[in-house]
Amino acid sequence: MDTQINNLDLLGSLQSVEENCWTLLHGGASSRKSAMHQAAVATAVDGMALMRTVVLRRVDMVGKRLFLHTDLRSKKMNDFERGDCLSWLFYDQSVATQIRLSGKVILHHQDSLCREHWGKTGHHSRRYYMSETAPSVAFDEPFTGLNPALTSFAYTLEESEMGLANFVVVETEISWMEWYYTHHTGNRRAVFRYTEGFLKEASWLSP
Repeated sequence: MDTQINNLDLLGSLQSVEENCWTLLHGGASSRKSAMHQAAVATAVDGMALMRTVVLRRVDMVGKRLFLHTDLRSKKMNDFERGDCLSWLFYDQSVATQIRLSGKVILHHQDSLCREHWGKTGHHSRRYYMSETAPSVAFDEPFTGLNPALTSFAYTLEESEMGLANFVVVETEISWMEWYYTHHTGNRRAVFRYTEGFLKEASWLSP
């Protein structure tokens, strides 16, 4: 799917802008070369906002949902479990487009969707979930968290199945999306609101 879309051709219709946004996001999940393959996500718990860079693993264009992967033992799991909302920030300089989204967090661990994503996770990508050292443990010197066998990928695909116990899929059911486009003739901005995957409201905003 071609994600390099000229936004100037789509400014006449909110529907076109909304569809363009989801096409760009889908391209981000599908291609490592896309600027939207990685995103910043933010949580807010106990009055503190925290941001992290994550990989966009999947986009449900019909259901308006975004997915990322994380380790069950990671500190951000506490944020996901205690907070009910996750915010995403994407930017692609090549099309001068920023997309912000927010929505309800749904955690998948040891369920069918989790196993589906795990089945598509490559042999080399599973090693961090196999590590005996949980993320964010303090050390006196630099440490990858990997033992020699994991560092050298000296494990079979079957042996890597042990990592499933630490593998979590984080789903965001999007309820709000904002598009911002920059151009020398003047910037453009629009907002979209969703309920259970259906677009309920859309409007232009002043930049």
